[in-house]
Amino acid sequence: MGLMDNIKKAQEMAQQAAQQGGQAAQQGGPGQMSPSAGDVEYANLVMKVNQNGLPGVATINSITESGEGSDPVNKAYDIGVSVELENGQSYDTTVHQYLTQDAVNAYQPGGRFQIKADPDDTSKVILYGQA
Repeated sequence: MGLMDNIKKAQEMAQQAAQQGGQAAQQGGPGQMSPSAGDVEYANLVMKVNQNGLPGVATINSITESGEGSDPVNKAYDIGVSVELENGQSYDTTVHQYLTQDAVNAYQPGGRFQIKADPDDTSKVILYGQA
C-alpha cells in the first residue's frame, strides 16, 4: 500500500468516524458499522506521520494477520520490524498496518521499506514504499 492509499484510507476513516459520532454501535442497518477506535487511531497516526514523521528504513522480521479490519480487501497485520531512523536511532517494533493482499505478498521477512515514525512515540511506524 502506497503513501497515497494510506492517506486516502485514513481520511475516509476519519470522515466516517466524524459522520457517525465515533460510536462503535451498528448504525442504520445490517452491514453498516462505525469504524472501531483502532481504525480511528490508525487514521490519525497516518495523517500525523505523513506530515511530521521521522524518516527511516525498516527491515521486516515477521508478518501476521491481526484479525482486525473494516474491509475484506484491506486487513490489518502486525509486522515485526527492525527500524533505522535517519537520525541514527535503531530499535525493533511492531507495525500495525492495513494492507492489500498484494502488499502482504511484498512485505515478507528480509524486505526493506521506507518508513516514517511518530515523533512523539517512535514505536509507532508507518511503512511506505520499498527502500
